[in-house]
Amino acid sequence: MAAIVYNSECQSILARSFLLKKGKALVRGAVRPLHRYFRGGKIRRFLEIIGETGRGGLLDVGGGSGISDEFIDLYKKFESVTVVNLCPPEIAVPGVKVRVIKADGRDLPFADGSFDWVFSNAVIEHVGGWQDQQRFAAEIRRVASKGYFVTTPNLYFPIEPHALLPLYQFYPPKLKRLALQISPGYLSEVEDINLLTKSQMKLLFPDANVTAVNARSSLIAFASSRVSRGR
Repeated sequence: MAAIVYNSECQSILARSFLLKKGKALVRGAVRPLHRYFRGGKIRRFLEIIGETGRGGLLDVGGGSGISDEFIDLYKKFESVTVVNLCPPEIAVPGVKVRVIKADGRDLPFADGSFDWVFSNAVIEHVGGWQDQQRFAAEIRRVASKGYFVTTPNLYFPIEPHALLPLYQFYPPKLKRLALQISPGYLSEVEDINLLTKSQMKLLFPDANVTAVNARSSLIAFASSRVSRGR
């Protein structure tokens, strides 16, 4: 009898585990097209800001090809592309000179104004605390000659984008560990992620326009010699 009860409990646990994994996969599958659409919208906005002519060279800080190679289309719009990452990805873009360098966005190995444009998508929240974010922002501003475009998730958006859970960014660490067991997102363990507010982005990028996009789920700081930098 004990063996029968044990087997029944095991089957129940396996069934719940299967349903949980299936549910997570369904949520990820549903979110992926929206995620791709939002990323594409940010890329289009960046290209609109910088215009069609004289785009020159691009530095992508913390970049890569993207989940669905969406950033490859961005790279094709520039004469040359440099990608900086602590874990350099392999990137090949036909017809575009792309170099990939292992470096820290908080200490970029380039001279002032080395690049026409600097782009960074959803990286600044991963670089550390406020002082690290200040260093990261200062380096982006330092090496850009024509302008920059930096995005990050909005701290006050109700769904945290890495865990895909409501208000996860405000959980204490112990609760985060428990929540990740049911999270359909991309985190497998608690990470040091520091989301930002619009006012904080303005402090980090004082010469930029800062705006909320994608149903206010993301913040963009952009500065360009082509557009007014007023608020």
